[in-house]
Amino acid sequence: MQEPTVAINFEDRLRRARGRTARNFIASARVTKAELEELETEARSQGKALSEWSRETLLAAARGEAITPSFTEIVAIRQLLNSTLRAVACGDVMTPEAFQEELQGIRSTKHKAAAEVMQQYAATETAR
Repeated sequence: MQEPTVAINFEDRLRRARGRTARNFIASARVTKAELEELETEARSQGKALSEWSRETLLAAARGEAITPSFTEIVAIRQLLNSTLRAVACGDVMTPEAFQEELQGIRSTKHKAAAEVMQQYAATETAR
């Protein structure tokens, strides 16, 4: 059974629509019931309507902006390697406490770092 949709305040909806280009075209895909439920669940988890979430997701994929968890973790590993190798190269000894502090810092910044790396890739592609 499909869950009821969340009511959206009409004033909020109008405010979002002002100042943006009209969206007159539809991009659609056929999905199974299970797939639809999965999509709706993900959109709801992000506090968005399915149409809004779908549009953003499709455009991000088309623009090569999709940042996957794997990509984020690879960037985090790169950050960890850079920071630990920098300490070794400079002759410093990293204490277990400093290492844990470094890991905590990476955990809190890895998503932002992954987005920045993705922007660098996009800028490189645009320049070509």
